[in-house]
Amino acid sequence: MEYRLVKADRKMFSKYFATYYKNNWFRPSWGDLTKVLSASDDGYWVIAGEDKAAGVYLSDHSIGLVFGIPPYSITTKMIDEMKSYALKSWKLTEDLHAYNVLAEQEIAFRETGFVRVESRQCMMRPTEQLETSMDLNDIYRIPSIDDMSKIVEVFREAYANGPDEREAQVYAEDVARYFDAVDPKLLGASSVVYDRITGEIVGVCLISLWEGLPLVYSIAVLPQHRGMGLATAMLDRALTVLEPDYPVLRLFVTTGNQAEQLYRKRGFLSGGEYHHLRYTIE
Repeated sequence: MEYRLVKADRKMFSKYFATYYKNNWFRPSWGDLTKVLSASDDGYWVIAGEDKAAGVYLSDHSIGLVFGIPPYSITTKMIDEMKSYALKSWKLTEDLHAYNVLAEQEIAFRETGFVRVESRQCMMRPTEQLETSMDLNDIYRIPSIDDMSKIVEVFREAYANGPDEREAQVYAEDVARYFDAVDPKLLGASSVVYDRITGEIVGVCLISLWEGLPLVYSIAVLPQHRGMGLATAMLDRALTVLEPDYPVLRLFVTTGNQAEQLYRKRGFLSGGEYHHLRYTIE
């Protein structure tokens, strides 16, 4: 079977994406899913003969959101055609990344030379009025833009040597982006925890909005302050503050992060793993 890629009409692509892309993360309505890519011009069909056999989102020099269209399923040859199209179109000299790869698709990517970088899950839990408790040595307040540099330092130290470690500049850009866009109501569900004696910020939980529902943008506790229930208290506070206006709180967690067990204990449900893979251009 030979395949070729052609640009897709955005409206039709959004309908096919909403219908055929396996999405266990958020369980949104079909109508909401059609809106995810309805304004995007980066959808492509994989054509077999005269049939649409698959869809793929090619954007920012990456492959993503691959879905098969019955009776076709994703094959190694399809992924190889997507990879070749991307490499030729963009004349890439650096790595080609593949995002949101479903577990059942990973072998096809691996057989075309991709290797796994990391796996992530999205977890969710209903919001609820909960009793929140904090160690007597600590106190929480709502984050402010004046806390930005200290929040970045908490992230840098908390994520060091772990699967979510990034350059300090990446944390700084993420925090700046958060304060630039956050809704006051969601900021009100966020927390910084600081030591009552030293005034040092020891924990951070930032709540944002994504696809109409709250998301834990980032959560971190300094290593020397772990095991004291700070992360649990910040999550419980967010769930309580959000409850009157939103039905659910969601978060992403990188597979291998110890926080995954905390989230499960607090009632967060995983929607399954999605993978990030990379093809290195030699």
